[in-house]
Amino acid sequence: MKKLKNLGDRHSCLSFGGQECLPHDDLPHDDPTHDDPTHDDPPRVAGDPALVALAAALRADAPAGIIDPAFRAALRAELVGSVPDLRYAPLATPVGQVWVAFAGDKLRLISGKTEAEFVAGARQVVGAAPARAAEVPARLARRILTAIAGQRQVVAADELAGLTPFQRAVLAQAQRIPRGEVRSYAWIARAVGQPKAVRAVGTALARNPLPLVIPCHRVIRTDGALGHYSGGGQLRKPDILAYEGVNLDQLQALTRAGLRFRGSRNTKIFCLPTCYSMKHAQERHTVYFHSADEAVQQGYRPCKLCRPA
Repeated sequence: MKKLKNLGDRHSCLSFGGQECLPHDDLPHDDPTHDDPTHDDPPRVAGDPALVALAAALRADAPAGIIDPAFRAALRAELVGSVPDLRYAPLATPVGQVWVAFAGDKLRLISGKTEAEFVAGARQVVGAAPARAAEVPARLARRILTAIAGQRQVVAADELAGLTPFQRAVLAQAQRIPRGEVRSYAWIARAVGQPKAVRAVGTALARNPLPLVIPCHRVIRTDGALGHYSGGGQLRKPDILAYEGVNLDQLQALTRAGLRFRGSRNTKIFCLPTCYSMKHAQERHTVYFHSADEAVQQGYRPCKLCRPA
């Protein structure tokens, strides 16, 4: 088990998309799973007292704070075993080629990185190296392509194996963002009932194993900057958003001017800049606000679709 202990080094952590995540000392402590030492135990481990004791002993030697994902993945592989029939293949999409790992009819990992980086990432995320397949099964390919087209997909619980309840809640909110719109990390934090957990939201999105299917690219910084993206490689956040119809030039212009909300003089409703309800609003009927408080003070009420405040 020495090799597992070494994986607990605070700087060995890799995100699901291969992006380096936050060191343990920098992780936010408002993640509701932070103080729960058993929340990551897979069912087989949780049901075996001997394995629970072994896991607890290994955790005792691990760094303080949230268990390192690489350490956790290696521990899971050691205790539970590898994923049966784990395979991978490339898939061409309108936003670039991706590599897709799958087991049976379940998606396990999607990434735009190189093949070597993808296989290494699969070892970290799934706990096993996938075998190369000729192609992605048609049903799974359709799921990915229809998600890119804007149709929300149902994601099975075992497709997000290893994620905490908080991380799953974050990804569920990201799935609710419509195509062609964006939301902020702070918006997600508020939506999951943890308004102070903005950094934890960013960490959860970086660990999204299924970018495109779970559209974490639609989450940006509160100041309007696009922020990081876990897809990697050919999957570039600006390109995907532009493909989906987000007017990045307008969004960046509003950001530079410090304008965060748009309102309609006709309806007296204010929205986030990319809200669908404002897509066809005429400029002469549009007013802009620096803050939600400013909008409310001028007699505007928040949109029920994009929930800007």
